[in-house]
Amino acid sequence: MPKQTHLVRDKQVDRDEALEAYLLEHTPGLREYDAAQHRTFSQLEEDAYARHPDPTPDDIAAAEAAEAALPSRKRTEVQLRRSFAPLASHLPTEIKRKRKRFVQQGQRAWNRANPTPLTWELERTLTAEFMKTYQR
Repeated sequence: MPKQTHLVRDKQVDRDEALEAYLLEHTPGLREYDAAQHRTFSQLEEDAYARHPDPTPDDIAAAEAAEAALPSRKRTEVQLRRSFAPLASHLPTEIKRKRKRFVQQGQRAWNRANPTPLTWELERTLTAEFMKTYQR
């Protein structure tokens, strides 16, 4: 399959942007919905970083020292399962997972409580109108 040229890709991007603007213009309440969603999701990101900050090198060193002080059987178990709370709470990847989980839960809750004014039926209808009107 041939690669898209820059011109074709640029046309596609322009059409997508025009369609997005058309949908915003023709769907009552969508602009406000998008703004509220953006504010809420941004606040969730900030809250996630405040709630689960990146571990400092001292935190990681202390957690690793606590793990190293365990008997070898326990240390092996910890290393295999990573269920040792003091260490797991300071692992950067675990922090990122906690943050992501927090944000996603908040986003899902917000989306359930605030249904979008742009239903798929309305989007399909408006997209067809847009294509008919703006297609060459």
